[in-house]
Amino acid sequence: MDPLFWPSETNTFRRFTPESLAAIEKRIAEKKKQQAKVNQDNKDQGVEEEKLTPQLDLKTCKKLPSLYGDLPVELIGEPLEDFDPYYGDHKTFMVINKRRIIFRFTATPALCIFGPFNPVRKAAIKILTHSYPFIGFPYFSF
Repeated sequence: MDPLFWPSETNTFRRFTPESLAAIEKRIAEKKKQQAKVNQDNKDQGVEEEKLTPQLDLKTCKKLPSLYGDLPVELIGEPLEDFDPYYGDHKTFMVINKRRIIFRFTATPALCIFGPFNPVRKAAIKILTHSYPFIGFPYFSF
């Protein structure tokens, strides 16, 4: 792998904040403008653009590779900015649990009322990503 593409440990993990969401929305708006411009130019030439794909090592429900460094303890189970370039213009954030498993969530309002920074939604995300020691999981015995 090219060293230029290796993430630096200081910039890899950043909290997902309202400013992060605003930056994503700005990137989406810019991409739409650029895409409309390119589509108009490509109609004349018939050129297809190259599409970006998600990185295989950063898929949801997979372990975070060790090359991204250690996750600080205060960021375990917290919403983080997604550092996969594919999701740079998607309204998503990621959460990494103690076992370094990646979870992705949408930053759009859940049930049309719970935004990504709502305390109820934050609690639900903590519960979903926490690794409880259930015996016989996924089969529960009563």
